[in-house]
Amino acid sequence: MSAEDDSRRPLNGILEGLAESVAREDSEELLEEARIAGQNPESIAQRLRITASAALKKFEQRKLEAAREAYQLRATKGPENKESIASTPDERKRQLSAILEGNPDIGAVLTTQHREFESLSDEDVQSALEDLAELGFLGNPPGTSRKE
Repeated sequence: MSAEDDSRRPLNGILEGLAESVAREDSEELLEEARIAGQNPESIAQRLRITASAALKKFEQRKLEAAREAYQLRATKGPENKESIASTPDERKRQLSAILEGNPDIGAVLTTQHREFESLSDEDVQSALEDLAELGFLGNPPGTSRKE
């Protein structure tokens, strides 16, 4: 049990006691008590619905939020192997060519997309190398598909 669980134990006990007390009461008596206290039972119910709905939505979207955070972290960090991308356009084309020769499956996809390899702009080559770096293809021996 964590320290947070220990610190919440008294509060949870109080809340459980209140819940049991309310569950034993007659609903008409509870409504009358709320009205006497100057509360509007309909507005209380609406606030509870809104709170429950917000809590449910937050719970359902926790995986989405975690994925967003991971994506943002990756996007700001950039490809892990960016430093292994060649520095000049000619070197980058040679590097991409070597990767494609060593990994024919990738070469088939890229050459289908860009029939004439020589017509690729340096930006296209750079982008392809960054994508391959993110997938783990840079720095791997030919024939190995990616980091395991």
